[in-house]
Amino acid sequence: MLDFLAENNLCGQAILRIVSCGNAIIAELLRLSEFIPAVFRLKDRADQQKYGDIIFDFSYFKGPEFWESKLEAKPELQDLDEEFRENNIEIVTRFYLAFQSVHKYIVDLNRYLDDLNEGVYIQQTLETVLLNEDGKQLLCEALYLYGVMLLVIDQKMEGEVRERMLVSYYRYSAARSADSNIDDICKLLRSTGYSSQPGAKRPPNYPESYFQRVPINGSFISMVIGRLRSDDIYNQVSAYPLPEHRSTALANQAAMLYVILYFEPSILHSQQAKMREIVDKYFPDNWVITIYMGITVNLADAWEPYKAAKTALNNTLDLSNVREQVACDPNNKRIRQIKDQILTDSRYNPKILFQLLLDTAQFEFILKEMFKQMLSEKQSKWERYKNEGSERMTELAEVFSGVKPLTRVEKNENLQAWFREISKQILSLNYDDSTAAGRKTVQLIQALEEVQEFHQLESNLQVCQFLADTRKFLHQMIRTINIKEEVLITMQIVGDLSFAWQLIDSFTSIMQESIRVNPAMVTKLRATFLKLASALDLPLLRINQANSPDLLSVSQYYSGELVSYVRKVLQIIPESMFTSLLKIIKLQTHDIIEVPTRLDKDKLRDYAQLGSRYEVAKLTHAISIFTEGILMMKTTLVGIIKVDPKQLLEDGIRKELVKRVAFALHRGLIFNPRAKPSELMPKLKELGATMDGFHRSFEYIQDYVNIYGLKIWQEEVSRIINYNVEQECNNFLRTKIQDWQSMYQSTHIPIPKFTPVDESVTFIGRLCREILRITDPKTTCHIDQLNTWYDLKTHQEVTSSRLFSEIQTTLGTFGLNGLDRLLCFMIVKELQNFLSMFQKIILRDRTVQDTLKTLMNAVSPLKSIVANSNKIYFSAIAKTQKIWTAYLEAIMKVGQMQILRQQIANELNYSCRFDSKHLAAALENLNQALLADIEAHYQDPSLPYPKEDNTLLYEITAYLEAAGIHNPLSKIYITTKRLPYFPIVNFIFLIAQLPKLQYNKNLGMVCRKPADPVDWPPLVLGLLTLLKQFHSRYTEQFLALLGQFVRSTVEQCTSQKIPEMPADVVGALLFLEDYVRYTKLPRRVAEAHVPNFIFDEFRTVL
Repeated sequence: MLDFLAENNLCGQAILRIVSCGNAIIAELLRLSEFIPAVFRLKDRADQQKYGDIIFDFSYFKGPEFWESKLEAKPELQDLDEEFRENNIEIVTRFYLAFQSVHKYIVDLNRYLDDLNEGVYIQQTLETVLLNEDGKQLLCEALYLYGVMLLVIDQKMEGEVRERMLVSYYRYSAARSADSNIDDICKLLRSTGYSSQPGAKRPPNYPESYFQRVPINGSFISMVIGRLRSDDIYNQVSAYPLPEHRSTALANQAAMLYVILYFEPSILHSQQAKMREIVDKYFPDNWVITIYMGITVNLADAWEPYKAAKTALNNTLDLSNVREQVACDPNNKRIRQIKDQILTDSRYNPKILFQLLLDTAQFEFILKEMFKQMLSEKQSKWERYKNEGSERMTELAEVFSGVKPLTRVEKNENLQAWFREISKQILSLNYDDSTAAGRKTVQLIQALEEVQEFHQLESNLQVCQFLADTRKFLHQMIRTINIKEEVLITMQIVGDLSFAWQLIDSFTSIMQESIRVNPAMVTKLRATFLKLASALDLPLLRINQANSPDLLSVSQYYSGELVSYVRKVLQIIPESMFTSLLKIIKLQTHDIIEVPTRLDKDKLRDYAQLGSRYEVAKLTHAISIFTEGILMMKTTLVGIIKVDPKQLLEDGIRKELVKRVAFALHRGLIFNPRAKPSELMPKLKELGATMDGFHRSFEYIQDYVNIYGLKIWQEEVSRIINYNVEQECNNFLRTKIQDWQSMYQSTHIPIPKFTPVDESVTFIGRLCREILRITDPKTTCHIDQLNTWYDLKTHQEVTSSRLFSEIQTTLGTFGLNGLDRLLCFMIVKELQNFLSMFQKIILRDRTVQDTLKTLMNAVSPLKSIVANSNKIYFSAIAKTQKIWTAYLEAIMKVGQMQILRQQIANELNYSCRFDSKHLAAALENLNQALLADIEAHYQDPSLPYPKEDNTLLYEITAYLEAAGIHNPLSKIYITTKRLPYFPIVNFIFLIAQLPKLQYNKNLGMVCRKPADPVDWPPLVLGLLTLLKQFHSRYTEQFLALLGQFVRSTVEQCTSQKIPEMPADVVGALLFLEDYVRYTKLPRRVAEAHVPNFIFDEFRTVL
């Protein structure tokens, strides 16, 4: 008959594919359970308030129209819903596909059973498949895996969360209309009421009612249970010859039976005889079992609601029986009593148990290696022994020929011929036919013993020795030929540790403690990790047999989980290193005095500081011992992932560094907004000292640990800062970058997240908002020439450009660059708010529009001079007075941020020229060359220009911004549409602010009254940035209006014979001057609107 798993056996291949798919689905469910977006749990108040109205459970399906109309009634909810969709559709779809595959799995299994019944597979029925060894295994596994899937889903993903995800998918996905079975998936996976939280009550009829949501052929279930009850379907008992090991031998089968019994709960409830038989066979001495990859179940608890099962289990739980066993996982009182008794009776000590595990793993590892070596050398050794024996016999034959001089041996032709014959017989033994060779070897040994007795050869010691040697070689041949691969397979079966896949975690602290005491322990642990890797065979076996493409992803998932565990255990080494490092930093910074280049002989003893230096040497030695421990581990293949100990050590050090630096940054940059003066500089200095300590210690240690300290330091600190900037900028984005999408976050070296202490998400946001708070234009005055901010009331210095060099020292280039990026996002936000405000207060207000129209008519054409200008301008200002407060605030905020961006660019450029002048020069040249090429292309389009898919411009921008080679003022932050009245509104706004300012010869324009604060530099830069976002003709118009204002006012003054120049005109001229200076435009731009003699002379008049 055709082999059931042969490629051309359709029946076998179909069920093999189903089972292989089942193992892959469980791996995907376990993988996804770690990526459930927290928002679907609606755990904290903030999430409930924000998302409660857009995340629904299955109650949504009772009246979708009602819920959708509720959403449509509120535009802000619609907006939030859209944003939520953009951020979560990808992960929700992935979950949905996993849920769908569970449903498809059971549908496929049912279809396969129907096909078997209808005779689609010729000569195969359910009964014949169950008679076949592979068929029986696969059918049992198929049903068992379905049960495991349902249990895993309920354990790892709460029912409410599943419902919310399915509803979200239903609402957001465009594919749902084509997907008709979404109803069936929802029916299968609706909440069961089960909760995996400790102490939670179990729902009634759970899990049998859950298992019956998709009906399965009843006779199939009972036949599978029958097979599992009666047969040893995996032939495991042969590997465990001792009768007391039977329950261990059948443990896999017992787990399958436990799961499958829920498909036929009547057995658990009322069929006492069957339950008694099952318990006596599978659970005579164990009631805590693992059902799949280390998921444990306590039968005393799980079978509590089932009468027959509970009664049958009472024998196992009888205290006299319990005394010999061990259990765990207490929930109810009885189990607690049982557990306590076991612990006292067995004098349980986790350390001794762990030691036993270590020694067993080490023993197994060495034994397997020896056995593998014996297997590989088996044939060559056998041949060697054969040749040796044959040669001895030939030599003896020659001795009895009388030719070879061996003392006192007479010639004996009979013996000579006999030994020759024996030599031939030994040579004729065939390695490939081991059974015949073995039998023949035994006969040859007997013949050699007999010849010694019958021919009185004992008297000659040399002949005796030859015979004894040959017999020894023949014995060795028998032993060698009995080395079989089956022994290795039995070792593998007996040494399987898959039941401890999750349990092992409880020994982590013991492992870490033993490593800390003795780092060389890592070599023993390596054997334990390899023993754990045997657990991967279970889910991968069928996937491999089916040649499924899922093999790689499933083995990667489980291997990755195991490698993560190895990392977790070994993380104690970097942790201990850093603890020693902190002591070294303390000693180096506080205790040890630097030795000067010249010193007096009698002061030598003071500088020697032998005690402190000895302490540093001792700690350094301890650190190098730790690293030695991890490097002894050798490169190991864990599953399919190669674990290189040097890489493990480096990753561990990075992880510990990231943890500590991230915590230092988080804790060091928390500010009290009420503190006077600000805590900003002292906190930056303090944090700078901490960071410097880390940096110095890292430099000190790199040679002892053999790592690139500076490289690791720069990579990790930049990653921490960039990640925090990214998270902070998420606040300003609709489509947020989730952790699993972030290029800075990593699973092996994660950057910790801290709960926010104020409106900012991270330390970079707090730093930015603190800088904005202390340089607020309402309370400070910025003096451009000094790059300094002064308090408006006390005239004390608040902060200056030194602040940015301090940030550069503390957070490095990445910190300043990150701050700059965050300010960009804030400017964009402000400008967007400004546009919506412009719409609201100007374009929707009739009176304001009428005023603007009147003014436009009065001043056109712009080249002319306005008659009676004062009256016209001031009436326009008076009528629009109420709208300028909000307008001024928006403009000043943008201006303030632009000043900060300029300062950051200056600091970055300065440090770049100082620290890496070649980079600065190369970037400047490349930038100029590129701009020249682009300008040339616009002059003559046949010349080259970077194509659409060329990332050159995009990439070089990042470099230029990091080196401060850019001008924040010329940046376009937002895309804009045409806005009516835009130039004239800005013009009125500016002349409305001029009376609040006065000219000071030393300081330029300053605020007239601190009670009505307006700061000149932010005002100019804010307006300039705003105008830059629109078409240049708006700026042109704005400048023309300003020029007209200057000309008309000066004209009015001369006609009225007022000798001094009005203050407002001075302000307008200073604005034009500053405008030209900041935009780096030629002066003729302003002179097009104001006669140059006014420009040249106005300062002399003042």
